[in-house]
Amino acid sequence: MGLADWLARSRENGPQTLREWATGTGGPGGFTYGTHYVVTGLMVLAIVVYPFTNGYGSIVALAVALIVMVGRRMLENQVIRDVSDLEEAKKQYARTRNAEYLEFMSLRVAQMLNDNKMLRPQTKEQLIGYVEWAEKKQRRH
Repeated sequence: MGLADWLARSRENGPQTLREWATGTGGPGGFTYGTHYVVTGLMVLAIVVYPFTNGYGSIVALAVALIVMVGRRMLENQVIRDVSDLEEAKKQYARTRNAEYLEFMSLRVAQMLNDNKMLRPQTKEQLIGYVEWAEKKQRRH
């Protein structure tokens, strides 16, 4: 049994799954978009400019690639913390029935959607789900 057969059995669309895995566009991938295309492009650029810049251009390109990777990781960690805060607010509202938790959820999600342009569509849907839940609870108050 080959890899394609295994993927086809594990999911309905095996070749697409393999393509998504190879390009890094499939799977959970976190809350924000990946930066693999940018980083790969900078690495190729580092290879191309190496002979023309005695290596200094490559150092700059690789430093920028590192900054991009670290920046994405920082954004991802921030979204993870924010989603954790939203979950905690949801739990605390269920425990205390304090309407301030609902207001916090609505305001926090609005800020996240406004500030972070790297959120994946699945993440945006999840955040909108928090707002809809909070608005539903606020109407009951």
